[in-house]
Amino acid sequence: MKTKYFFLTLLSLAVLSGCSKFDQLDNTYCANKKALEQMLQSEYEDYLEVAPGYPGGLVLKVIAGGEEYFLTAGMDGKDVTGQTRFRAASCTKTFTATAILLLHQQGKLKISDFITDTIPGTDQTYLPDIPECAIPNKSQITILDLLRHRAGIFDLGNDDIPDTVSADVPYKGENYIDYMLMKDPDRTFHFDELVGVLARTGVSYFNPGSGYHYSNTGYSILGWIIERVSGMSYKEFLEENVLKPMGMYHSYMPVLGTDRLMTAPSVNGYLFFKGESLELKEDNMSANVAEGNIVTTPNDLARFIQRLLSGKGVLNYYTVNSLMMNCLPNGITTAGGYGCGLEYANNLGYGHNGAHQGYLTFMIYDPLTDFTLVVYTNAWNFSDGIASISYQVTNMLQNICYRSKELVTKH
Repeated sequence: MKTKYFFLTLLSLAVLSGCSKFDQLDNTYCANKKALEQMLQSEYEDYLEVAPGYPGGLVLKVIAGGEEYFLTAGMDGKDVTGQTRFRAASCTKTFTATAILLLHQQGKLKISDFITDTIPGTDQTYLPDIPECAIPNKSQITILDLLRHRAGIFDLGNDDIPDTVSADVPYKGENYIDYMLMKDPDRTFHFDELVGVLARTGVSYFNPGSGYHYSNTGYSILGWIIERVSGMSYKEFLEENVLKPMGMYHSYMPVLGTDRLMTAPSVNGYLFFKGESLELKEDNMSANVAEGNIVTTPNDLARFIQRLLSGKGVLNYYTVNSLMMNCLPNGITTAGGYGCGLEYANNLGYGHNGAHQGYLTFMIYDPLTDFTLVVYTNAWNFSDGIASISYQVTNMLQNICYRSKELVTKH
């Protein structure tokens, strides 16, 4: 009888300490969880001093030492779990790169091919050989250039069309996507449309392979290549060949302009400006397909990057290590380099970040320590323009990444 009461007492202490597992006699797990909770709350409170009234919170998922940790700060009143959906934005690029490398692994394309080459086993080229697809330097661009942002592709998502272009188009001096959405908020953008804008305006950054410029539209082109090689829509191919095989049953890729609300349960984003906030309940993500449209959960995203980069996902160990993580531009070291849909953060690991209005996300995996992290905040602080958002990234989210790794890998 005394043994029974002893066990009940220990179980009660475990629950009171914030450890909900039955094996909470494992002091390392409890210590790590408490340390992560305190760190996350501290980072959140520190940021509130910088931005009083900030409407967003912090969500953190960590996998390390065979244990999983899920924590939040500033999400009071919101039922947020590891299966609550959010927009992970440019983390989508890792999924698109995974799909391209899977097709490469299957022998259905070669990443060294030029986009004017013929798709293996067909009489079709990767991009159609028509005037509407005659983008600048087309014959010099390889699939690998697109993966590494080395193709010089103009970014229609972030940059305005120069008002100096000779083409007679009504959106000179404006962002093409914003211009079209102002005319029709429910518009569904398509890959061929975006390529057509590049061909019509003749805009580009540099000759392929001669520089680096992050380009969302470059990944839109990769999305179209996936469709032309596989014979499936981007959404269908990713769901059937990447999401489902990787166990991501709570994630999906919206592609229609009318598919603006996230499937519940989800966390809405906010825009914050000098004490005022605007809740973002819906968004047209059709212009971001293949480069920023994934809706996912902390659990799904963390397990994806861990399984993928440990060679236990849809890509084999050779493809991950020899291509995805190591095909960095010549002359750039792995510290800060961009591979195939991956970035490397020094002393942290491989992964990607994401930024779409209302959300900032980091996704990281370190193969040396088997450390996995996903962290996001669901608000953009525009109080001082881009400088405020940069502060969120470097002084809050990056701090959380490094501090989390230090806390759970020091034992």
